[in-house]
Amino acid sequence: MRVNIFMKTFIMLLVTFSIVFLLSIYLAYIQFSPMYIDKNIEAVKEAINSSAAEIEGGAQLEDTDLFILAQSETSFIRFINNVITEELGPEFIDDTEIIDFVIDIYDGETSVSDGNLTYYVNQVDDIYNINYIYEFGYGDYLIVSTKIQSLQNIDKVLTNININQSLFLLGAIVLISVLISVNISKPIKKINKYAKDISNLNFESNLNLKRRDEFKDLISSLNEMTFNLKKSYADLNDANERLNEDIDAEKIQEEKKKNLIMTINHELKTPLAVMRGMIEGMVDSVGRYKDRDKYLQELLIQIEHIENIASDLTYSLRLEDKAKLNDTCNTTIINKNLSSLEELAAQKGIKIQKKLIDTDVIINDELLLILVTNLVKNAITYTTSKSVSIESKILNDLFILTVKNKGEIPSKDLDKIFESFFRSNNSSESINGTGLGLFIVKQICDIYNYTYKIFNDNGYVVAKINLKIKK
Repeated sequence: MRVNIFMKTFIMLLVTFSIVFLLSIYLAYIQFSPMYIDKNIEAVKEAINSSAAEIEGGAQLEDTDLFILAQSETSFIRFINNVITEELGPEFIDDTEIIDFVIDIYDGETSVSDGNLTYYVNQVDDIYNINYIYEFGYGDYLIVSTKIQSLQNIDKVLTNININQSLFLLGAIVLISVLISVNISKPIKKINKYAKDISNLNFESNLNLKRRDEFKDLISSLNEMTFNLKKSYADLNDANERLNEDIDAEKIQEEKKKNLIMTINHELKTPLAVMRGMIEGMVDSVGRYKDRDKYLQELLIQIEHIENIASDLTYSLRLEDKAKLNDTCNTTIINKNLSSLEELAAQKGIKIQKKLIDTDVIINDELLLILVTNLVKNAITYTTSKSVSIESKILNDLFILTVKNKGEIPSKDLDKIFESFFRSNNSSESINGTGLGLFIVKQICDIYNYTYKIFNDNGYVVAKINLKIKK
């Protein structure tokens, strides 16, 4: 029979708490009676031993600490040379029985001797008779007898107290067990549902839980794992398609070049057509184009856009020429060269938070700066908050660079984000750019065979690049 995790956790906690509580009550109950008797014996022994010196010095019994004990069920007799010389407390024995009483104490099999003091305990029903004899010297004794009554009634009172206490604590245990069970089972149920979606190759579901404990790290790891699985699954499908189509590498490269040329042609055709129309309008002084100075400024903007595309394309085509075997640089160059990006961010009211570790990585310094600049600029452009973070950590022999900004990329666009001239459908039309920034990042990582990814994580867009550390 299948038991859900809430009931399993609840029952486990309830049984554990209950066993511990009941065991503690049981141990307290069975220890009470012996402890109660032992404490009484010790109290009487301490009173006798502390008063012995005063009595031996001639003090009357009523002038010692024994007077307080005599107010209860404790009796004291001073017996010297077979004669009772003094009594204190309730009468419990007459002259004719005292010799036999003394002999019974000394000869009793259960008698306990402690220096000059000897005593034994005799239980009749629920009454404990405890008799003591203290020997000052030959023929000089202090005889003591005490009774502890109604111990059964005390047990009943304790039982009633324990029952009331048990009912209260049982309610508290049930409530605490429910709260703990809910706290544990709720996120696990959500994670289980999320894992089932992933196992069914449904990568569109999101896992968002507001937790501040280990579940937060688990959720982040699962989101990253989902992205990796989705990417791996897509890559596997692509590989299978390539195998099925049996296309050689040279043909694929030719197809890529053809697609790039067509993309460039498409990207350049629009601004060129706009420029042509504006120039023809200004030449003929037609309509709104009579104001030449105004539209000449717009022409400059269109020309600048084409120049930016040409510049990025130049970088894109010459990246492999810049990379050299055994290229290394120190990551401090990132901090030293972020001033222009910080100025750009400041203009938009955005703060760049940096936590970078200084180390040597295997990459050309110029390519590292291009890579970081494109990632951070992209984060500044699309963040929905007033901060962008660039962080790093070292894991084994990898320098893991992370750029994070507030926002979310539609799931359908994540696989295309590194393609040339690609823009997400939710991008603002007012955002300027060539659409080649992340494409260049991809090219740099491919040159060094470094892994790269951009994924959504609990309301953030996270870009991660793994660089090898120089050993």
